[in-house]
Amino acid sequence: MKRFYFLFLLPVFLFGCSPTQSINKRYTPDDKAVAELIQRIKKNNKDEEAARLLPELYWKTTEARMHTETEKFPNMIGGDQWMEVAKELAVSQQFYNEITQHSTLSKLIPDPWNPAKKIQEAKQQAAEEYYTLGIQYMSYNNRPYAQKAYDMFSKADKAFPGYRDVGSWLNQAKELATIKVIVRPVNYYNIGWQQWGFDNDFLQYRMVRDLNNTSAYQHVRFYTDRDAAADRIRADKVVELNFNDLFIGPIAQNSNTLQRSKQIQTGQTASIPPKPVYETVKATIYITRKILQSRATLDCRIYDWATGNIILSDRFPDNYSWRHEYATYSGDRRALEPADWNLINSSPGMNAPSRTDLAARLINNCYNQLLSRIRSGVTFN
Repeated sequence: MKRFYFLFLLPVFLFGCSPTQSINKRYTPDDKAVAELIQRIKKNNKDEEAARLLPELYWKTTEARMHTETEKFPNMIGGDQWMEVAKELAVSQQFYNEITQHSTLSKLIPDPWNPAKKIQEAKQQAAEEYYTLGIQYMSYNNRPYAQKAYDMFSKADKAFPGYRDVGSWLNQAKELATIKVIVRPVNYYNIGWQQWGFDNDFLQYRMVRDLNNTSAYQHVRFYTDRDAAADRIRADKVVELNFNDLFIGPIAQNSNTLQRSKQIQTGQTASIPPKPVYETVKATIYITRKILQSRATLDCRIYDWATGNIILSDRFPDNYSWRHEYATYSGDRRALEPADWNLINSSPGMNAPSRTDLAARLINNCYNQLLSRIRSGVTFN
C-alpha cells in the first residue's frame, strides 16, 4: 500500500499545481493528492481506487489546516498574518465547495469541514489589526505616517469591506498623505506671442490630466492654479513652464541650375562589324527650393514651495524644417536623370504648414519630452 501511495503521488507532484491558480500554489503534497483524487472521481464516479483513498487523505490534510494559526507566519505584521491564515484556509474552502457540489463526492465525505466562518473571522481580525495600526500612524499627524496609515486602512477595507468607520479614515489619511502639486499657466507671451492663439492654456490642463492619470504617483495630486485657488489648496510643490523660444521663420527661397549632358546612341555604322553612333544631348534644370525653419524650447522648473529646493530644472528643445523643391528644364529631355524628373513633376504650388500648425507641433513635441522626463525620473516626496 505504501509503495502504491508513493507511485500515486509522483504524477501529482509533477503536474498537480497550476501556476495560474493562487490557491493551488498553497497546496501541500497531501493537498495535491486530494485535488487529484477529486478530479479522478469527477471524471469517473466509479473509480473505486480514488473513492477508497480520498476520505482518509482528505481528513488528514483538513485536520492540519483546522489548526492554522498566525504563529506560522512570524515575520509578518498582525494583519498580514491573519490574511495568510485566511489564504491557507481557502484551500479547505475549495475542497468543501467541490465535495458539496458533487453527488458522489458528498456521499464519500458526507460532512466535510466548512472553513467559511473561520476565514471570515480571520479577515475580520486582519481588518482590526490594520485599522489599529492605521489609527496609530495617524496620531503622528504628518505626511509620511499618513501614507502608511492610508495603506493600512486600504488593507483593512479590502480584508473586510465596510469595517467600522474605515471609509472615513481612508479619506482623512488620503488628504493628509497627498502631496499637492500646482501646475502654473504656461508662459508663451513674454515676447509678444499672442498671435499663436493660445487663449486657453490647454498645455497646463493637459499636464494636470496626464500626470493625474499615471500610476507612478500614488500619493500625489496635480492641480491647475485656478482649481487650487477655488478649493483653497496650499501648494506643496510648484511646476513652472515657460517657452523662452518659439520661432517660426519666414519661407526662404533660392534657385540654382544644373547642367546635364549625356551620350545617346542614335544609330550604327555600315561597317562590318557595325559600330555605335553617339550624339551628345544637353539640358538645363532650373531648381527652386523653399525652406522654412522653426524651433522651440520649453523650460521647466519644479520646486518645493516651502523650502524653494529645486526638484527639476531643465530645457526641452525641438526644431522642425519644412523643405520643398521643384524644377523646370530646357533642352533635350533625354539628358535628364530620374531624380530630375522627380523635381520636375513636383508641384510648385505646395503650401508650407501654417504658423499655428507649426507652433502646435513644436509645443507638443517639447511637452512630450518633458512628460517623459517627469514620469521616468522625478519624485515629489
